[in-house]
Amino acid sequence: MRVALKIAYFGMNFSGFQYQPDRRTVEGELFKAFEKIGINAKEARYKCAGRTDAGVHALGQVVALNVDSAKKVLPRILNANLPEDVVVWAWAKVNDDFNPRYAVSRKYMYVMHLNRDYDVSIMRKVAKMLIGTHDFSNFTKKFGEGQNCVRTIYNIKLRMNGDFLIFEVEGNAFTWNMVRRIVSALQAVGSKYRDIEWFEKLLNPEKHREKVEPAPPYGLILKDIKYSNVEFEVDDYAWNALISKINKILDYYGAIYKLFSIVNEE
Repeated sequence: MRVALKIAYFGMNFSGFQYQPDRRTVEGELFKAFEKIGINAKEARYKCAGRTDAGVHALGQVVALNVDSAKKVLPRILNANLPEDVVVWAWAKVNDDFNPRYAVSRKYMYVMHLNRDYDVSIMRKVAKMLIGTHDFSNFTKKFGEGQNCVRTIYNIKLRMNGDFLIFEVEGNAFTWNMVRRIVSALQAVGSKYRDIEWFEKLLNPEKHREKVEPAPPYGLILKDIKYSNVEFEVDDYAWNALISKINKILDYYGAIYKLFSIVNEE
């Protein structure tokens, strides 16, 4: 039988998602956990939904593999063999030909500090320009002849939460570094470093080519990936444990943020 797993991880301690023999990666930790319960990833036709860069976090990464029994890969079993910064929290039985790369949509979130100079209303205005189908070549790490960078954006939200600005985007797929480069462009417009016309030009790469530098990876979260006809079963114990870990991290970094904010005011 084939199963899909939903995985969360904290990216700051990893050199990305993809397996690298000489570096700590999320996939490397997954493979070690599989081996401990007698599963060879290659033989199990293991596939992942996509790769995230070093420093990028995930709440809804998805992997799939073949197993002789679903009990082997229940979240509680896998989590007992995984480090604290990787959590499996849901699973689903899927078709034998299921490949997690072929999703209906993906949703990302980017959290940034709310700079006092940002004009959030202008940022929201230009963000709405992204909705629909566009060529995102100017928002891609690598682009060239033959590479299709046309993607469709379904929804975009930009909201304030305390001292932070949260950008959420959902689309059919995303190119390499696309979300981080969009965030960087929004920040440039919001701070009045660039104007709206400049942003419009970026969406027309046939006439205007420009490399937009990406925002830092640590603010990016792969929030969710949706599939048709796949019903994930959430493990309440694993989910609650994940929320507890997230709260501890928020408390830790929140205390550091508050500390340095006070120092900066003096």
